[in-house]
Amino acid sequence: MMKFEDYKKEFLLFLELERGYSEQTINTYKRGIDRYLLFIKKKKINYLKIDKDLILDFQASVSESMGSRTFSRILSTLRTFYKFLHNEGAIDDVVLNQVKSYPSPKYKKSIPTFLSEKQILQVLEKINNDKKLSDIVKLRNQSIIMLFFTSGLRLEELKSIQLKDIDFSKNTIRVIGKGSKTRLANFDSDTKDFLIRYLKFLKKYPLIKTNFNNNLFVDEKNKNLSRHNIQYLVMKNLKTLTLNSYGPHALRHSFATHLLNSGVGLGAIKSLLGHENLASTQIYTHVSLGKLQETIKKSHPRGEK
Repeated sequence: MMKFEDYKKEFLLFLELERGYSEQTINTYKRGIDRYLLFIKKKKINYLKIDKDLILDFQASVSESMGSRTFSRILSTLRTFYKFLHNEGAIDDVVLNQVKSYPSPKYKKSIPTFLSEKQILQVLEKINNDKKLSDIVKLRNQSIIMLFFTSGLRLEELKSIQLKDIDFSKNTIRVIGKGSKTRLANFDSDTKDFLIRYLKFLKKYPLIKTNFNNNLFVDEKNKNLSRHNIQYLVMKNLKTLTLNSYGPHALRHSFATHLLNSGVGLGAIKSLLGHENLASTQIYTHVSLGKLQETIKKSHPRGEK
């Protein structure tokens, strides 16, 4: 019988080579598998012969340290892992069905945070008035905020943009999304202006082939910004507002919600966000409904009654 660690290595390699998952996604799977490994080692369980009772025991053992959403994600990881083991001939149908049929815990899906255009302008002004920042850092940070807001990019997508991916003549950026799928993201003329002024400071505009493989967003030493760098600067600037969440995803959510409130169909928004299925996009209908109800309250003669 192969050791758990050996199957884990093969499984993670399978996710990379066969599924084409990003490093971030693979690390998420790895964390879930490692948490499960601690449990089976402590309980001295044969991981090839688990059932629903053992999964319930695992859920109970981690319930105090993680919420239902996190456990649901780990459970999804285990289903994929055990399906991999089944395909490798390591487990039979009975064990696989025990894992697949274990019910996911229910949790309340949060409605995405929605920023108005006025709030975005406040953030841009805050950055511009920050005397601790150099002019180039101000333009870089403003470009990042605007690109998230007008393109709906994910954090990893924005971090990975290279100069060769940008087409200023069409206001588009080629991005590689989840599952290594490529799509074109659009940005508006204001974002274009921020980006060009930022690149001129870097002396990288007009774009030339010798710079094509350079990352778009760099620090003052010309080193690529990390996920943490970008996450931190976005959260720092959004925290001046009253919001439910402050990360880059709040800006991505705002992009989608503005489109929906302007009459853009869910199918088109799904494509622009790089969602694989419509269910991921439908959460924005809740935001739009809330906006509609607010409008009725303010505008309809019976709205406040």
